[in-house]
Amino acid sequence: MKKTPVAILAASILLSACGGGAKPDPSSSTSSPTTSTSAPTVSVSPTTAGPTIDPNIPAAARAHTPAGAAALVRYFHDALNVAWRQPRVGLLPPLSLPECKTCTALEDNAADLVAKHQRVSGDPVRIDAADVSDTAPNGDQRVIITGAQLRTSVVDSNGKKVRDIAAAKIHSVATTRWTASGWRVSEIKVLS
Repeated sequence: MKKTPVAILAASILLSACGGGAKPDPSSSTSSPTTSTSAPTVSVSPTTAGPTIDPNIPAAARAHTPAGAAALVRYFHDALNVAWRQPRVGLLPPLSLPECKTCTALEDNAADLVAKHQRVSGDPVRIDAADVSDTAPNGDQRVIITGAQLRTSVVDSNGKKVRDIAAAKIHSVATTRWTASGWRVSEIKVLS
């Protein structure tokens, strides 16, 4: 049975079990709590060849720096909002790696919305801060995310409400990896 966007967002971002190990230290912040104004504007069709490079990734998110990793995490969430609000498939895979189960689940829900001719009536998430945490021994950059799952609704093609999405806090860590195509999200886990 396909999970609803409400269930996936809650389960994937808010209720996922955290992995072992020490919690990242959010003390070194490189981003401000202001909302990003850039959003994906190019539709990428899903293909079997794998994700393409998103040409709209902001310059800040292209830098091979911890701040670049944090900017990519913000942009990923902007893309999530577009993917569910319009809805559109293909926006998240170019920003993530195949091993990111949360990313795959979020993309699957965008595809489910498209297939059912439904959409989310407003942005499903707001990121207040994407703060650089630490760098793993393999070079992966961890970014602490704080924000909110916003109260909104899933509506059909006529604008009729199908179901509500409840408001909730977001406190998670995104692990990013530098690749030949730049930063990509490799994992998203909830922090307690």
